[in-house]
Amino acid sequence: MRVALQLYTIRDKIKEDYLNSLKNVAEIGYKYIEFAGHPFLTVELDKLKKFLNDIGITPVSAHVSFEMMDTDPDKILTYASRLGLKYVVSEPNVRKMKNFDDCVKAAVKMNKMGKKAYEYGIRFGMHNHAIEFDMKFREKTVYDILIENTDPEFVFFQPDVYWIKYAGYDPVEVLSRLKDRCYLVHLKDMKDLETKDMIELGQGILDFKAIVNVGEKVGVDYYIVENDRPSMDSLESVRVALNYLKENFEVE
Repeated sequence: MRVALQLYTIRDKIKEDYLNSLKNVAEIGYKYIEFAGHPFLTVELDKLKKFLNDIGITPVSAHVSFEMMDTDPDKILTYASRLGLKYVVSEPNVRKMKNFDDCVKAAVKMNKMGKKAYEYGIRFGMHNHAIEFDMKFREKTVYDILIENTDPEFVFFQPDVYWIKYAGYDPVEVLSRLKDRCYLVHLKDMKDLETKDMIELGQGILDFKAIVNVGEKVGVDYYIVENDRPSMDSLESVRVALNYLKENFEVE
């Protein structure tokens, strides 16, 4: 399995010194990263590209603004393609959706974004939180409405297994329904069902062996470590996560 780090996990370090932070990520053993803000779009592209190459890290994806993908996709996609990214990921503002038609309108925009990304040789995907499962219209979750109303050729889905579990659904079942539409997965653990707190990977209740097993069947390309709220120093948290994965899986 190929493992990447979602840089949002170490955003406190990135904010202070992104160069040393990325060096630390490489020293810990990560070969791939997914951006979430700085330094994506905020640093001169050739400088960032050379630096990442020098430290042996390959950027594969970036989380980007849904609004910017709607209004100025070329800015994002030009930067992403020149940096060598394979994927860009976003999320519509589900809280603003009031009915089924609002979901369909978002899906139409996602199809448009996916087609635009395809022109740059990039795939466009959607990340989720719990709300896509909590909200329902016509007895269907927003997540299912978006799946059913987007084009599989141009839109994929990046399940966040923690938020799926948080909403009361089974990550394995959700992944199994996304065959050939699930290139990236966010691996994030939950301490227990009572608090639903985040915890370091492998220290909680999620069954990652089952998740990875189904991930291999549906075509996952990269398993991306993320922890929004580390219970320890953020760099130590990502070290713990990678060690857990290496101890339990064959990590490239």
